[in-house]
Amino acid sequence: MYSQIPSQTSKSLGVPEKRWYCDQSHVLALLGCMICFVVSILAIQPTIGPAWSLSWTLGLTNQLVVIGLLLSLMNECTGILAPIFFLIVETRRTSPTLQNYEAIIKKSVFLDKADVRWRACFLLLTLLPLGLSVAYKKLIGGSSTIEIQSNFPRFYGLVPLPLGTFNVMNNSIYYMINASVPYIAASSSARSMPQFPAVYGFNTVVLDNTSTALLDLPSPDFLSSIQQNLTDGESWSMSAAVDGTVARYNSSTSSYKDNDAFWTAAFNHSYNPTGLSTISLYNGYQMGMINGLDSLHSENPGPYCLIGFFKGDAYGLHIYSNATESTSLAFRKTAYKFDIQREKCQAQWTVTRSNIQLTSGHCTGERTKQVVFNSTTPYYADTLPLLATWLIRYSPSQSQSQSPWLLPSLTTSVASMFWARIIYMDSTNNVYPEMYYPPTSETIHSTRLTLKANWGLYLTLCIHPALCTVMLLSICFCYKTPIGKGFGLISVLSGVRGDNLDQLRGAGFISFPSEDSIFIGGRA
Repeated sequence: MYSQIPSQTSKSLGVPEKRWYCDQSHVLALLGCMICFVVSILAIQPTIGPAWSLSWTLGLTNQLVVIGLLLSLMNECTGILAPIFFLIVETRRTSPTLQNYEAIIKKSVFLDKADVRWRACFLLLTLLPLGLSVAYKKLIGGSSTIEIQSNFPRFYGLVPLPLGTFNVMNNSIYYMINASVPYIAASSSARSMPQFPAVYGFNTVVLDNTSTALLDLPSPDFLSSIQQNLTDGESWSMSAAVDGTVARYNSSTSSYKDNDAFWTAAFNHSYNPTGLSTISLYNGYQMGMINGLDSLHSENPGPYCLIGFFKGDAYGLHIYSNATESTSLAFRKTAYKFDIQREKCQAQWTVTRSNIQLTSGHCTGERTKQVVFNSTTPYYADTLPLLATWLIRYSPSQSQSQSPWLLPSLTTSVASMFWARIIYMDSTNNVYPEMYYPPTSETIHSTRLTLKANWGLYLTLCIHPALCTVMLLSICFCYKTPIGKGFGLISVLSGVRGDNLDQLRGAGFISFPSEDSIFIGGRA
């Protein structure tokens, strides 16, 4: 079918060339693979510096795209080195075959008579990028954090959290409920006391067994600006020095029980209402409360709260103005005294697109200006019904009357009702500048969801660089093997002796596969 070229017109086509340790393209392939590897490590590293991280900048979605691209590029680099490496291995075998050379050149798994080991290698190289693509996408769940500087106007103070549709009901009772529910839920189900200081909700800190603080919050405008600019899965960790409204149990309460002068002063200097206010618990007991100020309209008003359970059968809400009548005397025997003051505190919050959560907090005990307590005494008709519902489980007729949660619950309820009343009475923060102030000692860290940078992800990323390194070193070590980057079918035929070509006669037209392997050197 094909005319033969006369032998006298044939001439040698090859040009002798010096064999180097490796080709330039092989070095570039390894270099490119290593560059991709380094970039991929930077892309997954949670923190590179305090204020910069590539993984934080990318975020999870872009991380998946970048890592996928880099793995594809590394796979291409491996694909450049693999054929030469395989050809060298085949050439150095005792009995290399034409079928194996052809399989390596074509990267074919299904070529007839190819060695099963080469088939396995080609199959693994085909499946490797697919496996790595699945592997790194399974490693979701990490995070990356950097310190940032906020450009939003930042203020903290005695402000409420937005209550959704309840904002129209601007009343201290709703602020008190919103702040107290996390603590109420935790204390009603817990069997043992937490480790102090313990935080609940967005600003409640139980400092110890006898004191609780409700911390000032980021202003609503500041908080809304943060939440509107957070990406999906992003959160801010905010730490700042703030003031707190603190209720502390007065351990000298027992010394006041029979002190008529103290009780007369307490009744006469109490507000909202004047005297003792009570509510029935409908279990044979009542709860009583007196909110007083040691010195009204001063720089240090000295607010306090007297609260306790006592036996009584009067239903509903009542007010008693006489310190020596029977109901008042019964209350005096069981009352707890709590001193309320504003203190310097430290708080840390986690802010997401839909929530703010206090993560840690403590107070120093150092007093700040107390003037905000003037004319902000809790109103009994607001607070007593809520306190009765909250604290009835600790009344003497209930099983939890001796619970270790009794005193922390009393301090928390007192602190929350004073905090809520102050906000309600001066919701615009115009009366007392101390209620609204710029931050001090503020730090903000932003955290975004990323790939989980564990040993599994590092192993996934280093497979291609490891393979490329081994292959290039092997190519350099076997540089005397006559295999170069241009090795192909012509190279194979150039090594066949002319008197052995009869073995291949008609091979291009065989209808069925050859039953024998064709060895280099004319053996069959």
